[in-house]
Amino acid sequence: MTATAAFSIGDFVFESFHEYRDGQEDLKKIEAINGELDIQDPEVAVRLYHLIRGGDISFKTAIGDDFAEHIADIVAEKSQGFIEDEAAVSEAKAQVRNQKFVGVATVVFAIALFAYFGVTQFTEWNTARKISKLRDSVAESAAVAEMEEASGNGGAADSGAAVSDGAAGGVASEDGTALNGDMAVDDGASSAMTDADGTKAVNPFERQELIDPSTLTILPEYQEAYAQNNDLIGWLKIPDTSVDYPVTQRAGDNDYYLNHAFDGSNDSAGSLFMDYRSDAVNPTTNTIIYGHNMKSGLMFGQMSDYLDGDYYNAHKLVSFDTIYEKRSYEIVAVCLSEVAYQDENGYRYYNFIQAGNQAEWDAFVNNIRGLSVYGTNIDLSPTDEVLTLSTCNSYTQDGRLFLVAKRV
Repeated sequence: MTATAAFSIGDFVFESFHEYRDGQEDLKKIEAINGELDIQDPEVAVRLYHLIRGGDISFKTAIGDDFAEHIADIVAEKSQGFIEDEAAVSEAKAQVRNQKFVGVATVVFAIALFAYFGVTQFTEWNTARKISKLRDSVAESAAVAEMEEASGNGGAADSGAAVSDGAAGGVASEDGTALNGDMAVDDGASSAMTDADGTKAVNPFERQELIDPSTLTILPEYQEAYAQNNDLIGWLKIPDTSVDYPVTQRAGDNDYYLNHAFDGSNDSAGSLFMDYRSDAVNPTTNTIIYGHNMKSGLMFGQMSDYLDGDYYNAHKLVSFDTIYEKRSYEIVAVCLSEVAYQDENGYRYYNFIQAGNQAEWDAFVNNIRGLSVYGTNIDLSPTDEVLTLSTCNSYTQDGRLFLVAKRV
């Protein structure tokens, strides 16, 4: 076999191995598009045509150029009938100029609307694809780690990962009011209480000696994902649901991942992210994770299913691993609330991070009971580590749906 023949894909011949690899990448990209989308659908073809022309989808070789020309041919062919219909209508109604103007404006608006939703659909498909690849990577790393552990050769290298300690300065809440992010850590002098038998008991409202994250080892399954994005703080999964995502945390910032994907690209679906005031290594009373309620079902898009009692009872278990430790939780309350504006009185559940005393804990539990969809019998105690999953809900303006779980 000649050197030239070795660098060929179908009818396409490449002069170097580098170009040959580029051709393979283009071919994989085309196969992925054909596998997920019906390019013979005029609407899909138009969307792809604009994405290719705009540079959102790019190719490196003649294989990709040929595919782009094929899409252009489909657009031209499928649009011909629409063009002929428009000419006939224009001729028949030439004297009704106002109606013609309205018709054309409607068509333009419809095309623009279609283009918008088409691009949105493709973006969400691409987001789901990237997350799926990340899931596969984590699952593969976990399987390898289990095999190594079983054979006695396991052990992850110390990563020295840094985690936000939740003690950053003030930040604006959802309603625009200033929040005090400082959480004082007691020196232990007053952190013990005396039980009836005279022994010392831990005070649940005072944080104990803190663990230094740099002394911890990242779990093997999350090392590769952490290398891709050091904001990775854990992984949230609710079995038998669509919730199976990485969780990020950005120091002092609860806004960035509202519109950024895990890889840092702009994305309206955003990412699941932990409130920067919460601490994954040394858990605060309440750990809050936010996510968008996407119509496509991405992120927390299917969390409203918990408003159905049967669904709730069948999906109470939650797995939230930090990058250092596996953790399990049980959902104890499904709640509906709304964002309270700065000049309004109302309980802001998203401001409850660390209970400083019994009164603050009682206020949290009592308000959760008042917001609960399934009654007031909520099993929580001050020693519980609480996990709150929060998203938007349209039951009212600025509505919120949130799940409250406790660690088990």
